Parts: sequence; C-alpha cells; structure tokens
Amino acid sequence: HWSLRNGPFPRRALPPLTRPGWTLLVQCVDLADAGARDLLSLFRFIPYARLDDVMASYATDGGGVGPHADNYDVFLLQARGRRRWRISGQRALGLQPGQPLKLLRGFRGTREWLLEPGDLLYLPPGVPHEGVADGECITYSIGFRAPVWAELLDPLSSRGSSRNVF
Repeated sequence: HWSLRNGPFPRRALPPLTRPGWTLLVQCVDLADAGARDLLSLFRFIPYARLDDVMASYATDGGGVGPHADNYDVFLLQARGRRRWRISGQRALGLQPGQPLKLLRGFRGTREWLLEPGDLLYLPPGVPHEGVADGECITYSIGFRAPVWAELLDPLSSRGSSRNVF
C-alpha cells in the first residue's frame, strides 16, 4: 500500500523517525544548501544546462519510493546509512494501476548493490530501479535531463533559413 503527501508541511506532520517504511523526498536541495551546490562541482563533466536538481531522500528502515524508471541520467550518492538498489532489464514499463506514484508493474530486480556512505551508483535514463533503506539513510540523487533531439533542433528550425543545417 502506497500513499503520497505533498509538502511543505511542518515537522510534526512527519511520521516518527522510529516508524519503519517511510521516505521523505526534498527536491531542489541545491537551491537552498551551499553543500549541495558544492556537490555539483563534482559533475562539471556534464553540461550545466542539463542539470535537473539535487534531491535528498531520507528514509527509515525499509523505506523507498517503489520500483520506477526515470527519464534522465541520475547519480545516486549515498550520504548516510545504507540503501539497497536493484535494477531490472525489463523492457515493459507499464505502471501499476490505482497507485499515487508511477510504480512499475512486474518489476523483478536482476542486479543488486548495497550502497554505503560515499558510494555512487549511476543509472542512465529508462533503467528500471528500486532503492530500499537498510536502516535509516539519506541518499542524494543528482539528476540530469537527457537531451531531446526536437529541443536541440528547434532553435535551428526557427532561424528562418531555407537551407538544411545538418
């Protein structure tokens, strides 16, 4: 059973830290925290224009957001505690009906890693994955939008030129 609440909300609205199986996601941490902005300097090999955000995921034991696939490159940096990540090579990305999250139907992990503080896992766009906290943990997701060819070519098509620029 999955549920979703969107914030912001006061601290007292969060479940007790001793309750297992829940997760808090904080998006755009890089906009509010200098340390998260500094973290981005490690990713200068990717054009800054592709940056989506740095998201922090706090989870109690067994917490996660379920099996899903992202449409962007993501680097998962384990900051505190441990999280078990599983990926799947499944091609069918159908979603479970009636869920508040975009959870993949029929997910079966084929590879698995247990990340500890300082470990980094890279996932390309579209790779089905699931992360579950092994105890209390914090994971940073550094996401980069994948370039879409139509967006890259649009400026060329709006120049009014009659010749091909390929």
